[in-house]
Amino acid sequence: MPKRVRQILLGIFSGLLGCFIYLMPQGWELEEKYGLYWLFQLRGAIPPPDDVMVIAIDRPSANQLGLPVSPNFWPWPRDIHTRLIDYLASAGAKVIVLDLIFHTPGAHPGHDRQLAGAIKNAGNVVIVERLHSESLDLTDHQANAFQFKLIKEESIPLLPEFADAVFAHAPFPLPDKPRINAYWTFKPGMGDAPTIPVIVFQTYTLQIYDDLMTLLRTIQAPDIDQLPRHHQIDNIETVIFFLRQLFTDHPDIRQRIISELRAGHLDNRKKQLIESLLNVYASGGAHYLNFYGPPRSIRTIPYYQIIQSAEGDEASLNTLRANIAGKVVFVGLSATTQSENELIRDAYHTVFTDSEGVKISGVEIAATAFANLLENKPVKPFPYAGSLGLLFIMGLILGIIMPALSSRHLIIVSSTLAGSYTLSAWLAFKQSGIWLPLITPLFIVIPCTIAGAVFLKYLAARQERDQLLALFGQFTPDRIVGDMVRHMDSTLRKDQIVFGACLLTDVEGYTTLAEAMNVRQLKALLDDYFALLSRSVRENNGIVSEKTGDAMLAVWETAAASQTLREQACTAGLAIMDNVYRFNREGSHPAMPTRIGIHFGELLISKFGSGTRADYIYRTVGDLVNTTSRIEAINKRLGTRLLVTHEVLDGIDCFLTRPLGAFQFAGKSLPVQLHELVAHRQAASKEQILLCEMFTAALTAYAQQRIDAIEKWQDILTLFPNDGPTRFYLDFCRQSPSDQWNPVIRLSEKS
Repeated sequence: MPKRVRQILLGIFSGLLGCFIYLMPQGWELEEKYGLYWLFQLRGAIPPPDDVMVIAIDRPSANQLGLPVSPNFWPWPRDIHTRLIDYLASAGAKVIVLDLIFHTPGAHPGHDRQLAGAIKNAGNVVIVERLHSESLDLTDHQANAFQFKLIKEESIPLLPEFADAVFAHAPFPLPDKPRINAYWTFKPGMGDAPTIPVIVFQTYTLQIYDDLMTLLRTIQAPDIDQLPRHHQIDNIETVIFFLRQLFTDHPDIRQRIISELRAGHLDNRKKQLIESLLNVYASGGAHYLNFYGPPRSIRTIPYYQIIQSAEGDEASLNTLRANIAGKVVFVGLSATTQSENELIRDAYHTVFTDSEGVKISGVEIAATAFANLLENKPVKPFPYAGSLGLLFIMGLILGIIMPALSSRHLIIVSSTLAGSYTLSAWLAFKQSGIWLPLITPLFIVIPCTIAGAVFLKYLAARQERDQLLALFGQFTPDRIVGDMVRHMDSTLRKDQIVFGACLLTDVEGYTTLAEAMNVRQLKALLDDYFALLSRSVRENNGIVSEKTGDAMLAVWETAAASQTLREQACTAGLAIMDNVYRFNREGSHPAMPTRIGIHFGELLISKFGSGTRADYIYRTVGDLVNTTSRIEAINKRLGTRLLVTHEVLDGIDCFLTRPLGAFQFAGKSLPVQLHELVAHRQAASKEQILLCEMFTAALTAYAQQRIDAIEKWQDILTLFPNDGPTRFYLDFCRQSPSDQWNPVIRLSEKS
């Protein structure tokens, strides 16, 4: 299948998968649970409109007003609410919303009558009704039918004196979900009845009611004469039902009014209110809440402060009027602590529930819903068709582009795309309240496309590898072919810096051995010897880079510093020593005593030549290789066989080693910490462990310039008379007094 066709198919699959996940209920739940949450967190708190405020019934108010707080500070005597309503009405509150319970008589009937009178006198009080849900079993048990239940939901009637006195009343039902994200403007299960935010908003906008009627008459809306004029309204619910039905039956009315509105001469404030009102009646019943921030982001004043201000001096009264005049005031239970939440039981988990578990009260959610309608800024999910198109196009484009990128560019492009999309979604949400899908593109479409791109690259690399093997396989090692495949798109880069471990071997006395043997015998011996060494390297995932004379260079390379890589190099070194020991004992050939040096650091991998099978060379060069050669050579001075550096052993504890001190090679400015690699720790003998412990103690004394170091070296030679490092240090110490002992051994020769 052509490469381009594969990319297009990948794009189609990724786009369709994103659409499918987004359309599933589980996909939408993920967007609502996580996507919407993170958009709010990224946006942060924003200022609410000044036209709305909350008066909080809370524990501090109970304390200040001398009301009992235990076992439950609610309900309060209704005469207190009478005083509050009188104060709010006299201060010029535009609408007063009581989120309190009034379907049962209070403790004092006289207080109920006083409160009803205050509500009647204010003329702008709206009460939140309580709801009652009932499950009706409609299963026909005789017919053994499937179980079928109907949930009946209805408002609990207010007491007659309050129902007659109030300007309007309506419920405020919220979805039965762990986290509240939305509410209804018109409740479908209750005959499309308006909820509190709509009632309050229509009451608030009665100031532009006559202007709206004029516009409806201008466009000749049907049956508009059935609506009363502003001063004739005695039942706001009837007006709302009529307008809702009008906009539902005639969807084009909204756009016709807006066109007329924009061509008219009303001031901007009236135009904005009318357009917001049109959107309420023309939109669906469910609205997503655009929360302004954590609990009490909407201006909240404790109940007692209103009472105290109204009953205080003239200055306090003026302050009260300034705070209340022209505003919609919501009155209800509002907690400030988790313990209060438990008492009030009218608080809800939202995207802004704080770290201490304080939730947003029901009255603040109602106030938030009203404020959203007032500003015409609810959270607006991006249309389904637009979201599906966005997901499909994103998947298609990425499916075509990503397989053509290198691995590094694939990560960069995908990260940039994810960041850019998140930024765009955040800006759309912050500026306009538009809710773009977030989880599906970031965690479904983009990862799916990346995985598909990697798979397609694997298929393409495998196909290219097969072609190269067919061409070069007989003459070129598999590793070189693999490297050619990996870098084919970058035309076989000449140099690559990686982290690597170098292992260098050398045969002691090879020159004398070579002079004593004929060429054919020497070649056969070296072939067997190098086969032994190469097998030890390959079994530990190393690569034999070069073989020159009697020396062999093996490397372990990786893109990052790896402990496993260094352990493999050390294991290979010990395996070489064991295998060479058996090789020398079991054969009839001359012995090949081997010395090894191992070092770790940055390694330059160079590719020389034209890339043809005749002259393509793959070589490791650099200071790491040169230093490894010096380390191998110092075995001769120290009388050791296998030396490694501190860089190799850093963080590794599975080998028995002994520190040999710091050595500064000729021509080098920095010393190297050398260790003798003795054995695997679990296979070490008691004698090896003892030697390492005694030598470490002697080396410590030497580093501290203590004269007893000589005695310690001598004690070691008593038990281990052939130990090379001990003889080296003992001779070194005898050449100068202890105060001239240098912890760094400086070598004047290269070997």
